[in-house]
Amino acid sequence: MARPAVINSLSRGAQILRLLAEQNSALGATEVAERLRVDPSTAYRLLCTLESHGFVTQDADTKKYSIGYGILAVASSLVRKLSVVEVSQPYMRALSTRTGENSHVAVRDRLYAVSVGSESATGILRVETTIGSAEPLHCTAVGKALLAEHTHAMLLEVYGGETLKRYTPHTITTLDELDAELSRVRRVGYAFDDEELHPGVRCIAAPVRDHTGHIVAAFGLSSPAVRLTRERIPDIAAQICESADAISAQLGYTQAAAVLQ
Repeated sequence: MARPAVINSLSRGAQILRLLAEQNSALGATEVAERLRVDPSTAYRLLCTLESHGFVTQDADTKKYSIGYGILAVASSLVRKLSVVEVSQPYMRALSTRTGENSHVAVRDRLYAVSVGSESATGILRVETTIGSAEPLHCTAVGKALLAEHTHAMLLEVYGGETLKRYTPHTITTLDELDAELSRVRRVGYAFDDEELHPGVRCIAAPVRDHTGHIVAAFGLSSPAVRLTRERIPDIAAQICESADAISAQLGYTQAAAVLQ
């Protein structure tokens, strides 16, 4: 197996951040160099670079370095995702108990919806969602829920002029189709995946918003198509929207945030 490409300076920078994060007191450039067994001038240049991005801070008097508040800006994204999972857990459990189907929460990572929380379905014939699995935004219910506020111009920025990949005969493959579908999501409050990624699987999902009013996750349900019939969709969709609204409220979303968005 080929060895993964590693940029040494980035690797050293990551080591410095871990080192400073573990310390109870600040360290000087020479101390950092000794701990990491690098040349002092190398340690100093790396510290200066990290300081320029706010990841470390230097005391004006002692000239020693400690972890900077810039780390919080990076870490806060993960914290928000973890908070969504924690808040969503009882709603996933309740929905799966009521319906017998798999419920899950996903967040966006570029062109994909990544599962960060899941509650298993019951029964022999069921759909399972693996934590960490990534599925395309354009052909999944959670993905379309995550894209719900995107205009056609925003979709062009995300996808360019490329044709969307087809996975089944039901997959949306043009931006015009996706734009129309997102308009429907905004109108009815939930997204629907009608066997668009996996044949025989249907999904419903609704957006989850934070205190700023922005969509930060999608709360959804997946089921074999033979059980998630069109007659069941209105009832299941209502339950999902109610749960997504409750999760959003716990994350600080209010009607005032909706107006300000």
